[in-house]
Amino acid sequence: MTLKTGKKRHQAQKRPARTRSPRQELHAGHDKHDVTKPYRNAPKPPPNGFFIWGRHAVLAALANPERRVATLYSTADAAEDLQKAITTLPSRRSTDLPPLAITELQRLNRIISSGDKAVHQGMVAAVWPLDPPQLDDVLATAGSEPLKVILLDQLSDPRNVGAIMRSARAFGVTAIIATHRNTPEESGAIARTATGALEHVPIVRVVNLSRAIQKLQAADITVAGLASDGAMGVQSLSQFPRLAVVVGAEGPGLRRLTRNHCDHLVRIEINNDADSLNVSNAAAIALYAASTRA
Repeated sequence: MTLKTGKKRHQAQKRPARTRSPRQELHAGHDKHDVTKPYRNAPKPPPNGFFIWGRHAVLAALANPERRVATLYSTADAAEDLQKAITTLPSRRSTDLPPLAITELQRLNRIISSGDKAVHQGMVAAVWPLDPPQLDDVLATAGSEPLKVILLDQLSDPRNVGAIMRSARAFGVTAIIATHRNTPEESGAIARTATGALEHVPIVRVVNLSRAIQKLQAADITVAGLASDGAMGVQSLSQFPRLAVVVGAEGPGLRRLTRNHCDHLVRIEINNDADSLNVSNAAAIALYAASTRA
């Protein structure tokens, strides 16, 4: 027998479903793909590879038959422009490239592991590094012809390396020489700053920069190091048809042993109240001076 308690049972009343305004729906959709948060399905570079992003850098990489491309990403807006560029390539190269992977803008915004937003213009290529040439091969190819090379004495900032590569491309530099250690490897940051020059100016990797300088001197190449206390003005570089310009690290400049191996130390005159020049700007000035004939 059921006992009566005298209390009435209250049936649970269903609450009406909450509706969101179109404005709330819009924000809710944006929250799912907030570019300030890591994107769960962000593209990954291939093993031992990296991303190249930005129109100039990506198109230069696609046009370089030596560049191995693992995946080619594009937004829907940039796909037509990118596909059109691919059709202008030699058929052997265009058929070797992977098909376009159309993806969301938010995914490409998160390709940089540091969390910074990549200015990719809707184009990203996942690639492997180029095979670096040997210094002996570069010298053999140049023979006794005029040439210009740049040596990097432990530059650590990839953006400065990329900017120097861009100037090197503009002034016809044959190669850039850097050590295996204490100099950044190929990366998206270098490629982006170089705006395509990474595909045109080879980076030669050496174990010892001083021995590389000696090898250049043996090939009748004048080696000039940029230094604020140099005895020679930068305009004098134009007299050397076979020239190697050495630039030092940001801040410390050339190392003592590197300075001692240079044929000349060259200064760039700046205002007395100015502290110094950025290393990439100094390299550009030196290359311009070397290319200017009186």
